[in-house]
Amino acid sequence: MSRFLFAASLLVACAVSTSLLNCDYGLFETAPDGACVFECTNWDDSGGSSSHSVDPSTLTFDFIKEIAVCENVLFASVLHSSDCSGLDDLVWTSECECPYCGCSTETTATDDVYSGNGDHHVVSALVSKICLESLCVPVVTDATTDATSLVYQYEPLVSVASPRFWDEFTCPPPMCSDSQETTPGDTWFTENDAGDTEGFCYCKWDGTEQCETGFANIVASSDAVLTELYKDECEYYLAVCLNEPTRVFQRRSSYYSCGGLGCDCGENSAGETWTSTYTD
Repeated sequence: MSRFLFAASLLVACAVSTSLLNCDYGLFETAPDGACVFECTNWDDSGGSSSHSVDPSTLTFDFIKEIAVCENVLFASVLHSSDCSGLDDLVWTSECECPYCGCSTETTATDDVYSGNGDHHVVSALVSKICLESLCVPVVTDATTDATSLVYQYEPLVSVASPRFWDEFTCPPPMCSDSQETTPGDTWFTENDAGDTEGFCYCKWDGTEQCETGFANIVASSDAVLTELYKDECEYYLAVCLNEPTRVFQRRSSYYSCGGLGCDCGENSAGETWTSTYTD
């Protein structure tokens, strides 16, 4: 199953220079001596890289938000700026990981995030937008005493990139009424009783599923979006026969993905080599 979700860090424009603290990117990691450090990595002009450790207490708020890509802080600074605008608003957990921003009223727990009690927000960038559910939940801040604090956490529900699905986008998204528990834009394959891949489906923005059975029908579907999604999903595996569905076969169990599909040799014999072109 494939989701059209983008890395949250791409959805908010970064205004901070990557030269901050002389670091291009990095991660919070536990050092051999047990200390929590931010492992900074820099690229050089030759394509190589070098790393050095930074004490987390020396990091600035903007660095944590945008260079360290602490997504919960990034989103809180946009959606709950009155609670998340500086270092004093950060809550560090007992783990060596990104901090959070504190909140005051706990969100009632629910197993179904799509109909939960959190607030829903849309965060937009130039060519993408994402629907988030914000929650206020407890995290452990001291493993010795099990002390906790309430923090903002954000659950990405669905996102779109222009132009596909842009106008249909809604937040919160509808759930498709099938057994897949899918949201709009999700795709999946269906199998026959023998376990062979035979169909391709996607969840539409009206909460219904659209499917085609048989590779010929998938490629020639009257639903152009279904065909586009199939080609996007399978191009890596089926580039030379995307437009020749009779050549597609299942070479191994696909686990509902393109990975188990392949192209036969067409009119060529085993051992021959040739070049192919296809229309994308």
